[in-house]
Amino acid sequence: MIDDGLDGKEPAFPEEEGGPPRRLDFYGEDTAPLNRELRSQMARHFRLAGLSPAWYAPRPLNDEPYRQFRETRQAEDMPCLVAAANPRHYTRPAFARRWFDGGTYAPLPALETRPEFVRAGLNDPRDVFRVYGGTCWVILVDMERLGNRPPPKGWADLFDPRYRQDIMVNGQEDKPAPMLLANLGRDFGTARLERLGHNLKAVRLPSEMARAAGSRDPNRAAINVLPWFWAENNIHKDNAVVVWPEEGAYCTPMLMFGKPHLTPGAAAAFDFLTGASWAERMESICCPVAGSRHAHPPLPGELRWIGWDMLRSPDLDALIFEAGQRCRKGYCQ
Repeated sequence: MIDDGLDGKEPAFPEEEGGPPRRLDFYGEDTAPLNRELRSQMARHFRLAGLSPAWYAPRPLNDEPYRQFRETRQAEDMPCLVAAANPRHYTRPAFARRWFDGGTYAPLPALETRPEFVRAGLNDPRDVFRVYGGTCWVILVDMERLGNRPPPKGWADLFDPRYRQDIMVNGQEDKPAPMLLANLGRDFGTARLERLGHNLKAVRLPSEMARAAGSRDPNRAAINVLPWFWAENNIHKDNAVVVWPEEGAYCTPMLMFGKPHLTPGAAAAFDFLTGASWAERMESICCPVAGSRHAHPPLPGELRWIGWDMLRSPDLDALIFEAGQRCRKGYCQ
């Protein structure tokens, strides 16, 4: 049994107690700041609707036991509805050929999309995926550490030698976030990432950058590239300023895809993720929702991203690898 989550706690899932994979009505990933809340609120939503679907929402960085369905071969074993915070898991050519070209999944109900998402080209031209929101990177500037240097206006300024060894970027274990590398590599070419490497002081978790910027931390940097949520959660507002890049904040779309006929549980999950209450929660942590009906317009600026052709391309992994190698080469010199 899955705990109904009405007490505000996360539900218990059989997969996390050693149980085998199930045939799911709904499988949903979310961005880390909302992941635990998605688990509890979705359980509550199902309970109040009088539904007991088979569903699972993994904790961050824990895709077991489903492993994004790479080992699934039968259409009936695929979830009826999938919500994806990491779109690359589901846009690789092999996955698309197996599940989209054969008609296992079909277009979901359309959403009236907010202007910033339309201008950025975030609606899927093939109408396979429904974008219901996104996460985005911005720049957080420590004004005291910046000194007399001009603050960056956008992504192109990250390559300026005046910021040498004074930039931190979002990532782990000295590896910048893959989709951040993809966006920078696409816009400026992978060779130029070596110049960014020269300017890097460190690669850090966004929570660490948010705490350090504007503080007296000797390990802080003048310029920090991190998710908008963490930039706005910086507590040193007098010394740190959020810059929305003039080219547009790099956005990673949050996707859904579903089967031609949604089960009641899958339909309820779709309604929840595109409804007013979850939209309010997403926007409260700086994850802009795509649907104009529940959006809080306008955003501080435009959005920008790698685009559908690149997201679907087999070349994306090579682009990320090459950009990472170039960046690391400059960083290690």
